[in-house]
Amino acid sequence: MKLLIEDRDVIDVNAGDSLVEIARQFQKDHQFPIVLARANNRLVDLWYKPVGDTRIEFIDLGMVDGIKSYRHALVFVMLRAFHERYPEMRLIVAHSLGRAFYISPKNGDEITDFMLQQVRERMMAIAEMDEPFVRTKVKREDAIIEMQNEGLDDKVRLLRWIDQEYIHLYRFGELKEYFFRPLVPSSGCLTRFCLDKYHSGFLLGTPSHATPGRITPVTRYNKLFQIFQEYETWGRILEISDVGHLNESVAKSRIKDIMLICETLHEKKIGNIADRIQVTSPRPRVILIAGPSSSGKTTFSKRLALHLKVNKLTPHTIEMDDYFVPRTRTPRLPSGEYDYENIEAIDLELFNHHMIQLLNGETIELPHYDFGTGVQTPSGRMMTLKNGDVLIVEGIHGLNNRLTKSVPDHDKFKIYVSALTHLNIDDHNRFSTTDTRLLRRIVRDSHFRSYRALETLRRWPLVREGENQWIFPYQEDADVIFNSSLPYEISVLRSFAIPVLMKIPRTEPEYSEARRLMDLLLCFREVSTADVPYISILREFVGGSIFQ
Repeated sequence: MKLLIEDRDVIDVNAGDSLVEIARQFQKDHQFPIVLARANNRLVDLWYKPVGDTRIEFIDLGMVDGIKSYRHALVFVMLRAFHERYPEMRLIVAHSLGRAFYISPKNGDEITDFMLQQVRERMMAIAEMDEPFVRTKVKREDAIIEMQNEGLDDKVRLLRWIDQEYIHLYRFGELKEYFFRPLVPSSGCLTRFCLDKYHSGFLLGTPSHATPGRITPVTRYNKLFQIFQEYETWGRILEISDVGHLNESVAKSRIKDIMLICETLHEKKIGNIADRIQVTSPRPRVILIAGPSSSGKTTFSKRLALHLKVNKLTPHTIEMDDYFVPRTRTPRLPSGEYDYENIEAIDLELFNHHMIQLLNGETIELPHYDFGTGVQTPSGRMMTLKNGDVLIVEGIHGLNNRLTKSVPDHDKFKIYVSALTHLNIDDHNRFSTTDTRLLRRIVRDSHFRSYRALETLRRWPLVREGENQWIFPYQEDADVIFNSSLPYEISVLRSFAIPVLMKIPRTEPEYSEARRLMDLLLCFREVSTADVPYISILREFVGGSIFQ
């Protein structure tokens, strides 16, 4: 049979040949080690054996999918090292903080610096041995039995709800694991990592695809960590720490109560933020709300405005989109597209001038930006701030002091909103915050903006680059962080997302990402939108919001 390699070379291979040896032939064309491949646009590991003529694209560590495979394989090495040094220790890959995973001991144990040193040395020794991650295909029922024998109850709960006849397991040393991403072929390339003691656990630092050859110092996002810890505690209280638990709650008809509890928690959090704004002395008059794409900023802003009114404050809202500079001055991306996420796309001088005028009690005329013509014009809408009035400014640059450089610090209250997903797939597979936001955006774009899922996936890398540059560096500067995620939301998004993802042709490069998302969604039992409250942030994406 024939393989078309990266749309350039056609080679003949025998049936049963894996991609490992073939990748070595084409390594010279890649700056970094090849660790994965796409076979007819489906992401596979290098132990994959093509069946019939196949189009192959190799993926190296300088690519996003390659470094994600590296990270998951590194987790497997870390688990093995702990198993060999401290076999009674049970660990959870709790969540990510920047480019690091926070690893938490499961049973209230404490990780010590001495333990980390022992594990670090063992991980390096395992990397030097360059042992393969052996993938096996087994029937789901047999996989459940194997996981039971390993004492992995979290994976047993998960596998019971996956509607697939066969499951792929990885074996590495004495351990067997189930991973949602294909892994690198062997441990030899996994030499770049760091282990840093953090709270009762530790941070497992990994490289980025931009600099796969070196590790950057781990950033300690203390405010984000506190939010994750709080919501993980709530998950344990609700008995939905992972997808298996969530599915059991759906099956036992507990999900409506869980929905109401989660929404009540959101309402209480928003009320507490409004109370904090009211009692802060001197009272801030400019409320800045920032967060990444599809974090629910719009609904949060409107719900916060209601609570501020209850507190006898009068909120006014300014639309940052109306402060875009004329298109002739808009920065461009390397592709030539307009970069509306760049802070230089905002008329900072006019915005700050208007802020000072409003804080001085003067009346301003708000601008209007016409996206059709790319011109900013006066809108005819006037605004004045009186005593007891506050200004709500929602936009991705809200935490960046350049946006409000002329506004005194005591007049600013900064809020960071993001969907900080605490619900894990199982103990060692995270459901990432990024995936939650991406699914929200796919559903919203198809539902309200007539964008195909293909277009959303195609643009997502640019969105992520903008977030990494303009949002995430400032998240710890917030006065308060609001977590907009809901543990049940993927079960609701499933019925909206799968049909539009299925429309992406296999011939498109984005098919592999669509397939990965569908595989994740199929782990969740479906939940109807009927019981989702009309005030919920989730309604911003699935429709029916009382604020629309």
